[in-house]
Parts: sequence; structure tokens; C-alpha cells
Amino acid sequence: MSKLKIIQVNKFFYAKGGADKYFLTLIDKLSELDIEVVPFAMADPRNIDSSWNRYFSENIDYHQPKNVWKMALRLIWNREAAKKFGQLLDETKPDLVHAHNIYHQLSPAILLEAKKRKIPVIMTLHDYKLICPNYLMFSHGKPCNKCLKGNYLHCLTSNCYNSYPRSALAVLETYLHNKVWHTYQNNVDLFISPSEYLKQMMISAGWPADKIRVLINPAPTYKETSDGQNLLYFGRLAVEKGVDVLLRALKLTNEKLDIVGTGPEETNLKLLTKELGLADRVAFHGNQAGENLEEFKRIAKAVILPSVWAENMSLVLLESLAYGKLIIASASGGTPELIKDGETGWLFSPGNFQELAQKIKELNQLSPEKRKIMTGLIKDKIVPLELKNHLNSLIDIYKQVKNR
Repeated sequence: MSKLKIIQVNKFFYAKGGADKYFLTLIDKLSELDIEVVPFAMADPRNIDSSWNRYFSENIDYHQPKNVWKMALRLIWNREAAKKFGQLLDETKPDLVHAHNIYHQLSPAILLEAKKRKIPVIMTLHDYKLICPNYLMFSHGKPCNKCLKGNYLHCLTSNCYNSYPRSALAVLETYLHNKVWHTYQNNVDLFISPSEYLKQMMISAGWPADKIRVLINPAPTYKETSDGQNLLYFGRLAVEKGVDVLLRALKLTNEKLDIVGTGPEETNLKLLTKELGLADRVAFHGNQAGENLEEFKRIAKAVILPSVWAENMSLVLLESLAYGKLIIASASGGTPELIKDGETGWLFSPGNFQELAQKIKELNQLSPEKRKIMTGLIKDKIVPLELKNHLNSLIDIYKQVKNR
């Protein structure tokens, strides 16, 4: 039997964010499992090397458009990307296509090229884009599901992008693909959701349940570590991440906190730290990577995930659990699927800093016996999600879709 040949598609071919890291991991690790993998992405000087980059589509930077109207048309339907993708399909003749984040730069125009050639398509949902024009189901500092039933005009009337032209373009794009052309519905054979929560949101928005399969993101190999003295937050410093909630909770405790990461809220959070009188208990370490980041995870007393938006399936959560760390997280999105309050960590109501402070106090009152029990439950939860198991499940999905 010939080995599977899969085209992995993502707009970025470098590790810009979590979805891109997952995409690159699949390319690397599936190849080790005797699966032929061919990438398709957007040309970019930051890309890793590939013998297939001659097929990559033209680089598009929507933050610095040379021609606004050309940009708008390509965002909705990128003919150049579709043409090159079709050429790649004709040369490689894959068994199936696995799409990731293709919005905007590549556009769903590429999906029709696979459909024309009767090549099945699987798409992993890394965010809420198919049911929310701004990806997040979060607008102006608050969770938002106004567009869930298909009235995407809410994105414009609420000015979700803080720019009426950008909000209008997002509404048009989503309306055309979901309501007029049904681009994703007609050209994707199976959607993979990293959480049950996202699957249920898709179903609530009218997407068929039988076309959505839950496969939780892969976790690193489990390695239990000893606990240090400081609490840890690592991730992007953005409004939806709720780091301000964590700082206000910290004021009600005697804990020290390490913050690893950068983002648009960094300056505001540093100011808030001073206003709350926490400068001697909070350390901002900026972006850390590799061994430096791993060391922060190893020595953390516990990891805090204070998001005020509905996290799909946080990579920070999976990475922390893989170190056997106790987690205190907001009860939103897919997080409660891995964190059970008082069993594998603690949950608190999103935005409620008093409740978060109480959970931190419960952490400090934990007996060694209870801690050992909780750590064992964490291991039981995370080991089945390790990468090797994830890949086996994904390959089973590939075979099922290919053989339909």
C-alpha cells in the first residue's frame, strides 16, 4: 500500500503563532511517520526552507497595502493563490488536503481547486473565524456572540475592528463565504475542532455536527517538576488575556508573579502594577523562548490563565499541564474540558479577581497529600494528549476521510 500524501496548508510558513507552530510540527513529525507531506503557504523572507516554495503565493501584508481595492478583493478571493495551489495539486496529486489558517492572505478560493480535482479537504479550526468576523467572539473588552446566528452586521455596527472600513470588509467577506457561496460548507469534508466548546459554538451557528470532529491540540511529553515560589503567567499581553484581572487578584494576596510575554497591553499593565503597589512583587520578563521559557515553566509554583475571552484550547494550558503544574484558570471556552475545579486545578469566573484571589489562597492551603493526588490526575489527563497519540488519531482521521 502506497504511503499517504498530504498537502498541509497555512498562510504562514514560519512560527508566528500557535496555529503556525502546530502546522510546522505536523510537517516535521508526519514525515517521520512515513507520510509524504507537501506544504503550501505564502511567500515570505521569514519562511523556513522548502523545495516547494516555487508554488507559494505572493506575499500580502494587509497592514501596509499598496492598493486598498486590490487588497480587499484578494482578501475575499485570491485568484493568484488559487492558481498556484491548483498547479501544486496537479504536480503532487495528494490523497487529501489539510488546511489550517488560510483566511485573508490565501483565502478560501484555494478550497475550490481541491474540490475540482475531487481531493478531500480537512480543516482545523484554530479560532472562531467561521462564525465570528473578528475571529475572537470578543469585542471592545467583552465576550460577544452577536454574530453567532449569522447576522454579521453586528461586527460593523459594533465596529469590532476599531475601523469601520475594516469591519465592513470583514462583514462582507464572512457574508459572501457563509451565506452566498457557502465556500467552506461545500468544499471542506471535515472540520477538526480542538475543543468541544468550539464544536458546540459551530453547531449553535448552524454548522452540521457530523462534519465536525473534536481532536484536542497535542501536548508536550509529560515531565513532572518541583514547584518554585512564584506564580507564572506566560503568553500575549492583550486585553482578552485578562492579565489586569490577575494583577488585581494579586493585590489581595502576598504572592509574587512572573510575567513572560509582550503585547499591546504591556505598557498599561506595567502602569497598573505601579498603581496597585505591586512593583516589588511583579516581574516583567518580556518575550522568552527555548530553554529560558522552559525554565520559567519548570520553577513556577502554579500557572495562571486569567483570560476574559473564550479560549479555544490554549497551548499555554497544555504546556503547563505537561510540566505537572497546578493551574488556576478562568472557566471559559475549552479550558474546563481539561481543568476540573479542585481536581486538576481551579476555575474561577472570567473577570472576577476576588474569586481568583480566593483560588490562589486555596492553592496555598493545599496539603502535600492532596497535591500529589492532583498531580496524578493531571498526568492521567495529559499523557493521552501527547504528540505521538495526537498524530495517531490524526492519521486515523486522514484514512477515514480518504476512504469515504
